[in-house]
Amino acid sequence: MKKMLLLLAGMALVAGTAAAQTSAPSPERPVRNGLQQGPEQRTPEQRAATLAKQLGLSARQTEQVRQLEESRRQEMQALRAQRPTGDDRSALRQTMEALRTKYDAQLKGILSADQYARYGQLQDNRMEKRQDRKTKIKS
Repeated sequence: MKKMLLLLAGMALVAGTAAAQTSAPSPERPVRNGLQQGPEQRTPEQRAATLAKQLGLSARQTEQVRQLEESRRQEMQALRAQRPTGDDRSALRQTMEALRTKYDAQLKGILSADQYARYGQLQDNRMEKRQDRKTKIKS
């Protein structure tokens, strides 16, 4: 009987701990299908609105960024649809890097120098957070 009570108490403790570790979704990140969306999963309109808010874009710049995001999304979806395997993954990675460089060059043409500098800072901050999460997971 004691063993059964200890087993039930242990299970209740584990269930309580697991329930306490779930977190509510962040209000700044939309939720779809129960999962938070990352920046690459937002619509071009959402991405343009976010950049407009962060960088203080004009209406014209916001529309140009939205169009740029739309074309970028279509190009990336076309690449992902190819689903390469093995050695082709490195070729895909290089192609995606080339698209990212092209995107940055086009974005630089839309933004002012100050806005582009701020955009670079935001990107650096995002990368630092990503690296921090990776090191926390490994430890």
